Amino acid sequence: MLAPGQQPTNTPYDEDLILPILLLMQAAYWYRLLRVAIPFKSRRPVLSHLFLFLGRLNFIFGSTLFSIVLFRHLPELGSDTDLVLMARRGVLMVISLFALFCFTLELERLGDALGGKRQE
Repeated sequence: MLAPGQQPTNTPYDEDLILPILLLMQAAYWYRLLRVAIPFKSRRPVLSHLFLFLGRLNFIFGSTLFSIVLFRHLPELGSDTDLVLMARRGVLMVISLFALFCFTLELERLGDALGGKRQE
């Protein structure tokens, strides 16, 4: 794993746990969004700012992770590159980034609700 530009080998347990976790994250997010309201009545500006800060920090973390994976682990295309494995990992990365984006939105909704803005 120390050689940039070389495709890491596939291990059988790579995607066994990642995909179910991402699906569970999405199920929880969409269930909360469609079925559960955030019922805050009073304003809590400090807590609101904390959740808004965590939402922004989460987005920065996701962007950084994507950049590191792209620039450090993107394989040099050659005859020995497994394109199917690369495509599977690319799809998992996009799904992961979307799940992180949804989590960021949820943190911002919670921060807005604690700050007095009405949320769904």
